Amino acid sequence: MPAGHPGRLLPGVPIRGGLVSRLIDAFRGRRAAESHSFALEGNGLVLRLWDEELVEQMAAWTLHGFPYHAFDLGYLRDPGRARAALDRMRQARPHLHLVATDRNVAVGRVSVNLEDVAGLYLWSVHVPPEHEGKGVCRRMLATLIPWLEVQYPGRQVVLTSNAFAERAHRAYLALGFRQTDTRWQYDRELATALDTCTPEQREEIAPYLRFSAGRWEVRSFVFARPAGLPIPASALARSQSRRKSP
Repeated sequence: MPAGHPGRLLPGVPIRGGLVSRLIDAFRGRRAAESHSFALEGNGLVLRLWDEELVEQMAAWTLHGFPYHAFDLGYLRDPGRARAALDRMRQARPHLHLVATDRNVAVGRVSVNLEDVAGLYLWSVHVPPEHEGKGVCRRMLATLIPWLEVQYPGRQVVLTSNAFAERAHRAYLALGFRQTDTRWQYDRELATALDTCTPEQREEIAPYLRFSAGRWEVRSFVFARPAGLPIPASALARSQSRRKSP
């Protein structure tokens, strides 16, 4: 269930005093062995920092393809690009990059910009096809959000998502997010793929596209979740029943 856009919702404003930098250093780690020092457990998942083992697992994930291809991690199958990606994920500030694992199996991933002026900005919310239908997205965010709110009190959680990602939107709404804005924005990965996708693929997302100022734009939604709002129990009830079923 991929959704969200990389980068920032709005231009970031660093938090003064270096507090965020020190906190990130405390749990991010600079070497592979240190990546195991951070483990956030809840709802049947453990959220971990990227490491070599997880990169290898994510490289084997099935690809979603168009129009969700920007979230696919097939490039990790190239050893050189995999090493470069791991280095970026370990050191890129002010972002925190996590992988959701279920009994040591990578089942999803999420990143968060800790310094976005709009709030704690989630992006690259991604569950590969083979792990969909198990409530991974809901469980992953239901584990992460309360922890973020303790670490960064008073800040709302925000994200953006292309309007055609309706399945992801149902998960966000169930977790207490509300749609706060609609906007048209340029999505480079999507715009580039429109030149090579099939007519059938383009037709599927045509209602969400427009050609403006010489380029393709996609309609996107902004979602926000007020700080301190409890995770609704109903948001996880369905995913728990799915996990128990054979």
